[in-house]
Amino acid sequence: TRKPLRAAATAPLMIRALDQTRSLGPNSQRAKKAKRGGLNENLAREMLELHTLGVGAEYDQRDVTELAELLTGMSYKAGEGFRFRPDWSEPGAETVLGVSYGGASMASLADIEAALEDLALHPSTGEHLARKLAVHFLGDTPDSGLVASMAAAYRDSDGLLTEVYRAMLDHPAAWTGPGNIKQPVDFVGSGLRALDARDLPLRRQKIMQLMFVKPLALMGQPWEQPDGPDGWPEADDDWITPQRLAGRLQWALNVPPVLADPLPDPRDFVEMALGGDVPEPLRFAAKAAESRAEGIAIILGSPAFQRM
Repeated sequence: TRKPLRAAATAPLMIRALDQTRSLGPNSQRAKKAKRGGLNENLAREMLELHTLGVGAEYDQRDVTELAELLTGMSYKAGEGFRFRPDWSEPGAETVLGVSYGGASMASLADIEAALEDLALHPSTGEHLARKLAVHFLGDTPDSGLVASMAAAYRDSDGLLTEVYRAMLDHPAAWTGPGNIKQPVDFVGSGLRALDARDLPLRRQKIMQLMFVKPLALMGQPWEQPDGPDGWPEADDDWITPQRLAGRLQWALNVPPVLADPLPDPRDFVEMALGGDVPEPLRFAAKAAESRAEGIAIILGSPAFQRM
């Protein structure tokens, strides 16, 4: 987790989106010459609320401000990537969650990295990430024992995510819940895999718009345009609304005949698409479909296929 956290914090796109390039230490060397600019807390708040501890953890505004002061100096340069500007950094020590960082005469990137490492290994980070992973993969209300087991694996392995995944998959509750509703991009991706669609019209912009970009927007997930920095919502109710469900059904009816010629027999496709775990009403509907296109649409639009 430490490396992904550092990568996220120093990513030029993250720094630009959160206006970190304009975050200026109030007492920095640069501040003495600058006519405008000041401390920006956006990146610090995101690091605490989204990437590590979570909104409900025990930290306060002072922690946010001191972390923001510690992060001053982080920037990027077009064509080169991340860079650190000591003359923009707030001098002196900063205290985050009771731990002091920095204090030398010259600000150092190593002090920032030390703070990020401590945040990555904080117990609240393990609990926050364990629940987020469980919700993403297993459902809106994951088993509390499973989440606790994942958090313990995070703590015991010093934040090794592969061990967290192992704890999730080894827990019996991972295999008994209803599962999550697929987000639109996952629904489309799993539909393409089930159809074994290989020759996608990637170089034909108009076709890609009609077959993928516009349908994803109708399903509620416009390409690369989430509502906020926390990404797409996880709750099932956010995805299964009348309009968004209609978008899924339209895609299931209109797109497969274009990508798969000939279409597979629905009686075979339903077994392959759902891995043999097929509800009997759906198996009957696949056999009774009046055409292959309708049969494929019924399968892809079924509640069973909508869940991960």
